[in-house]
Parts: sequence; structure tokens; C-alpha cells
Amino acid sequence: MKQTVASLLVCALLAGCASGSNPFANTETGEVPDPGDETPDEEEPTTETPVSVPAGIAGDVTNVSYDAASGTLVVEGLSLDEVPYSATYRRAPGLDQDGYVAFTIQEDPLDRHYTAYARESTNGSVRAGTVSSPGPRNRSLMGAHFERDGAYDPPEVTEDSGLVTYAGRYVAVTNGGDPNGSDLLPTGVTDPELLVSQALVIHGDAFINADFADNTVEGNIYNRELLDTDLNVISELPSVVLVITDIEANGTFSGTVEYDTRDPLSGTTANTQIGTYSGVFGGTDAGAVAGGVELDQFDGVNDNLGLESELESGIFVLDQCGMPGSPAICNDVNPDAGTP
Repeated sequence: MKQTVASLLVCALLAGCASGSNPFANTETGEVPDPGDETPDEEEPTTETPVSVPAGIAGDVTNVSYDAASGTLVVEGLSLDEVPYSATYRRAPGLDQDGYVAFTIQEDPLDRHYTAYARESTNGSVRAGTVSSPGPRNRSLMGAHFERDGAYDPPEVTEDSGLVTYAGRYVAVTNGGDPNGSDLLPTGVTDPELLVSQALVIHGDAFINADFADNTVEGNIYNRELLDTDLNVISELPSVVLVITDIEANGTFSGTVEYDTRDPLSGTTANTQIGTYSGVFGGTDAGAVAGGVELDQFDGVNDNLGLESELESGIFVLDQCGMPGSPAICNDVNPDAGTP
């Protein structure tokens, strides 16, 4: 029953847009860049290599500056969000998600609406942000950013340490939207061609294992749910895996994302790439990790929700298990395998 209701609700959102249009189709291309193809001419990273966000993760975003102390967010690179190139977004506490702070911007009722999320790690070393405007006019603008303060400081590798777990929550914005969104400015315009939409949101749990002896990382994003603009659950979504990849000398990593073949919602038992992920470790003994995820589909290979060309731009900012306030899943992590 839940799935049936969810499907009807998504269909209703689609029907509320311009005649015959699908808000998830408002994108220029559905291709997923291979992270290995993004900088083919660059040299291998060293400890001195600056942290950079791969083009596939950044999307239309040049930079996101989140100041946790003042609660401000400045986004660079996106068009039509505000007159200055660097746009200061407004706090939207009603949209906050599990420690991820929400911001929005819309200059007038017929201008694009942007939804953004940001978070900083408990140790203050890393942070990430993501933003989306789901149309109108046949194009979505979206992307994510992450950064680190200070140098890369991996944990000491001994017989009893070096395999480290990070856990917490995940949030994402999509290129699907609701023209009756809760944060949209009111308008008397009824012409569907002029109506703008507010981005639908995805949340879930994130789990990352890092092996600092072998310099590899992998993970899961699970308990995923698609939310409407009032943060009500529309539908459950398939879990995804962050496929094992290398940790570079500067503490960054980039890899591919696949549906979790163990989740029936994925509709497949084959390894199916649906996007990429990237991130960075920060703080003393790599006490935190932040990164971005970009997906070119998220409702399973059988299109469980009937969506086409759907896109997801997500972020994770996770503390190392063993820190104060660690989620319950950290209770099952071997305390002798990592630090502290």
C-alpha cells in the first residue's frame, strides 16, 4: 500500500508541472562521468596537492562557503539565483535534515527557487554543501562542494589500528520538484509554463569504512527515502554502495556508485553503475570525512516510481565512530580496528 500511495503522489507532482513535462527530465544530459576521466592529464596527487571537487560532483556549482558559527551560506557559480556572482542564501530551518542545515533563495515568485544543505564536521575540519533548482525552462541547475581545513593527517597504522569506520546521516537534493512547494513565494500566475518548482529531497544513513594501511575506502548509503517539500516520505528508495576506491596522498578519494544488489528495490542482481562519489578526510587522525554523491537515477533499474532522467546531488559529513554522539551502528564496530 505504501508503494502504491507513493507512486500516486509522485505522479501527482509530475502532473502539476508544465503540460506533458516531467520535472526529473529537466536536465541537459543524463550521462555519468567516470571520475577517472575527469582529469586525465593531471599528475598523481601528493600530500601537497590541494583538495578539489571533481567536475561530475560539482556540477553547476563553483564553490559553497558554509560558516557554521554564523549560520551563513554563500554559493558561487549558479546562475539566476541572485544578482551577485556570490549569492547569500537564506536560512530555512523548517527544511533542516538530521544535522544538515537548510537554506533557500528565490528573488521573486517567477524566479528559480534553490534549495541547499550544508554541514560541518564536529571537529570543524571538513564541510560540504549541495544545492538544486529543478527547472523551469527545461534545465535543472545543481551540484555539490566539499572542503577541508588544514593538512591531511591519517591515523597511525599499527597492528591494532588503521581500519576506521565513519557513520551518520546523508542528505541530497534532486532535479524533481513540486510547483506547490512549501517554501515557494506565493503567486497569482496560473500559466504552467511560468511556474517554478521546489526541489524534492532525499535522506538516508551513510556508512564508510576506510583502510589507512591499504589506503582504500568504501561505503553504503541506505534507509533512503524520497521526501516532499514538507519533508513527508513519498517513497522508499533503493540502497546504494560506494564502490571500493583508493585514498590519495592528500586524503581525497573518488569512485563509482552502484545499486546495492542485496536490496530488492534495486531490481537487479548485476553491478549497475548509477553515479560517482568523492570526498576528503580531515582533522587529527582523520577524525571526520566529507564528500559528495551524484546519481543519474535513483528509483531502481525498473523505474519503481515511473521517473525518467532523475538526478540526485547529495552530501555526507561523518564523524569517526568512537567519537561522542556516535550513531548506534558504531556499537558494532570493532574498537580495536580503528582510532581512537
